[in-house]
Amino acid sequence: MGAFHPLIEAFLSDLARAGRSPRTLAGYRKDLADFAAWMEGRYGEAFDPKAVLPEDLRDYRQYLLAVRRAAPATINRRVSALRAFFAFLAARGEIPSNPAARLPGVRQARAAPKALSEAELRRLLREARRSSNPLHRAVILLLAHTGLRASELCALRLSDVALSERKGKVVVRGKGEKVREVPLNAEAREALREWLSVRPAASDDALFVGRRGRLTPSGVWRIVRECARRAGVEAHPHVLRHTFATRLLREAGADLVTVAEILGHESLNTTARYTRPSEADLEAAVERLG
Repeated sequence: MGAFHPLIEAFLSDLARAGRSPRTLAGYRKDLADFAAWMEGRYGEAFDPKAVLPEDLRDYRQYLLAVRRAAPATINRRVSALRAFFAFLAARGEIPSNPAARLPGVRQARAAPKALSEAELRRLLREARRSSNPLHRAVILLLAHTGLRASELCALRLSDVALSERKGKVVVRGKGEKVREVPLNAEAREALREWLSVRPAASDDALFVGRRGRLTPSGVWRIVRECARRAGVEAHPHVLRHTFATRLLREAGADLVTVAEILGHESLNTTARYTRPSEADLEAAVERLG
């Protein structure tokens, strides 16, 4: 099947080396497998990425839209996967140019990013505090109280942490090598102190290390997903980032500029997504009419 075409496997391996999460890799694999199966049905022969034309991609997009009646988010995700895959092939010299470069997505109303409810967050944090592993406790509590990306968390060094009795911060190297300082609240400071007291000696100066060395983004995902499973909620590192941002705006009353600075957003438009009502907000508003 096309899902196992060697060029697709090479693309996925390249993403894995770049630190992309297992969930992202599984999504790319599924989306590319669907396109490969569609191409094989269209031409009645084995999928060959090098033979794909811009017309094929446009027809596939129209098929998703008109025949499958796929949601705009699904179509846009698959368009993104195809752009990335063919850009990889073009960069490797497998094809002369990217046939998906100008493939348009589908316009959609942007909802607020998924965030945990107050009850879900309480259950997750309670489960994290009960963990017997100080590394796991520190990772989850730091993500929940700082909104760091998994990659940013893994890039932290011992020298990036400043702790005192009443204050604390971490120096974060975000996208584009931009540096920002993120304050730590009392619970995040306590979790970090506990971790630092038991952190194993290592030649690597990474803040978070284990028996196999520096913690990786995929390792962070596993820690969060396992704790969330035990707590009976659905969460991953980016959900914790969204939850943190939503709480800053709605509960703490922080302004967009402050939240953008803490999260490392270049544009206030990105931060403004968190002010949009969620599906639960809309349902609650309509329910109140009854």
